[in-house]
Amino acid sequence: MLSLSGRHCIITGGSRGIGLAIAHRFASEGASITLVGRDQTTLDNAVKELPIPLHQGTPPNHGACAFNVKDSSRWSDMVTFMRDAERKVDVLVNAAGISQNSFMFKTSLHQAKEIVDVNLMGTMYGCQLLLPTMMRQKSGKVNRMFDSFITNNKATPGCIINISSLLATHAGRGAAAYAASKAGVVSLTRALAWEAGRFGIRANVILPGYIETDMTKSMSDDDLKALIPMGRLGKVAEVADAAAFLAKNPYAHNTVLNLDGGLSAT
Repeated sequence: MLSLSGRHCIITGGSRGIGLAIAHRFASEGASITLVGRDQTTLDNAVKELPIPLHQGTPPNHGACAFNVKDSSRWSDMVTFMRDAERKVDVLVNAAGISQNSFMFKTSLHQAKEIVDVNLMGTMYGCQLLLPTMMRQKSGKVNRMFDSFITNNKATPGCIINISSLLATHAGRGAAAYAASKAGVVSLTRALAWEAGRFGIRANVILPGYIETDMTKSMSDDDLKALIPMGRLGKVAEVADAAAFLAKNPYAHNTVLNLDGGLSAT
């Protein structure tokens, strides 16, 4: 298994929920974390709470960057910052996401577009704009069309972990736009696995079921638990465990990991 110690991980949706749980898990194993979210103050407070292992020789360098992932120009700014600061991008976790409980015929086009822009396009922008950086680290050289890619097998391979949803593959009431956006994330990840795998970059996707987050607070626990074979909602720490496995297992590639307490079997 690969080590997360000394690696730099960018995590979107990092100020709360699944993204923050993944950040804590990775940081506890010695990774340096850059959190991405929309509010700088919330992010800064989250960074202060990230663990720094006592056994670590060189302390991790945690930080945060506030922007909306649907804004491609801000992703470009992040790429420039990483290059100027000579910071690696070893792991990219796209966990930012929004939802809305509304039937499709009651959802405005603006609302649907916002969900797709954040959940799908935000994930796509991060992958598209950071992949060349990850590939340069692996090869030392890559041109615009990646024709001159030269593999350096001694380099630590990069890894992309996208967070989708069980609703990408299973119908859910009042979540059509959300489901469509998350299905797109699964297909995007599969395409990336084919395109980036030959360059040493792994791409995987996690499909959480109902997890105890802000998104599920308004839902009836009893009704949900009755649907789930395990009889409970998942915990963000359990999603973080799955992300850590995918980040560290060097053969985990094109993995579509259901994490739903058995709900997908019903």
